[in-house]
Amino acid sequence: MLGVRAEALSAFRCRLDGQPAEASIDVDGLAVAGRTLAYLDMDEIRVDGWNVQLEMAGQPPVTLTQLGRGRDDFLAELRAARSPVRRAALLQWTGDVPIDAFVAGHGPESRTVTLFPDGLVVEPFVGPPMSVPLGLVDRVDRDGYTITLTLRGLPPLVLHQLGKRTEEFLTDLDRARSDLAERTAAAYATYDPALAGLRAPDGWAVTIEDAGPNWEPLRSAVAGQSRATEVDVLDGIAGDRLRLGIKAVTGGSEPLPFALAPAGDRVAVEGTDTDARATYVFAAGAGEADVDRLNVVLLLVSFRREALYLPDDELGRWAVAARTLDVVRWARAALVARIVHDEKWEVNLQAALRSGG
Repeated sequence: MLGVRAEALSAFRCRLDGQPAEASIDVDGLAVAGRTLAYLDMDEIRVDGWNVQLEMAGQPPVTLTQLGRGRDDFLAELRAARSPVRRAALLQWTGDVPIDAFVAGHGPESRTVTLFPDGLVVEPFVGPPMSVPLGLVDRVDRDGYTITLTLRGLPPLVLHQLGKRTEEFLTDLDRARSDLAERTAAAYATYDPALAGLRAPDGWAVTIEDAGPNWEPLRSAVAGQSRATEVDVLDGIAGDRLRLGIKAVTGGSEPLPFALAPAGDRVAVEGTDTDARATYVFAAGAGEADVDRLNVVLLLVSFRREALYLPDDELGRWAVAARTLDVVRWARAALVARIVHDEKWEVNLQAALRSGG
């Protein structure tokens, strides 16, 4: 990919295709041999001794050889320049300023852990980052310098070798989780004071059993002023499996209420905010763990449904996530219907759900 050369942050001597070259780390990409390799296209970085291979989307890989003693500095500076650009494209769920960043491990095997008010991002140098909205964190355990985060709908996240900053990380994480819990409780209470005692995780839909006596006010809150008919229909379809939740959106935005309605091996997703224009039906699977996985995906894309239904050539800023994140690819493949809210909505919804068995 050719691009306009920006002012280089750093330059390193190497070889490209056996010829002497200089690799200059710029703001938006790596400039080498007259080319600008955009960070948005740089999907994988592999390290083999003094050599570094860059896997580029839609292009042949680029291998830089003989970086020599400058390799570690090159990798560190490439990571520092590339990560913010990739994170903005991959992890649209947070636009907040980071609380702090930590390094777990050493050298090319290390991972950068960036903590935000509503989540954390774990970025290995090789491979895509892992995003963890704090609403998915069920428990945090420490064993010496090993930290284990038990997550809803995802395997546990284990962090090693934070060293002297272990205690600082745990303190910051605990404070961020507490602050988010308070914002979430406030978001629920905004709809109905009776919901102030509902300690549901941020962005995680709960069942009638989970909500207990809070179910009816929660149902009214999610239905709002304009979606009572849709929620009634979804309730009739899913019964006791219906899940309702609210995402306490940060940055001054309004909270986002939503519903998940399983039926057979399909799940209808209804956002009941004023911007919701359609219901989405996914062939997600028949088990509760499958519904959990879909809730995880919604959180990871911050409930921006365009990431899940736009054609590949129209994804724009979502192209990197759809190309490299397994959960986003899974959800896009599982989407079977987008049903617009019009006079045929219920008929079309029932047809989409029945076709799943």
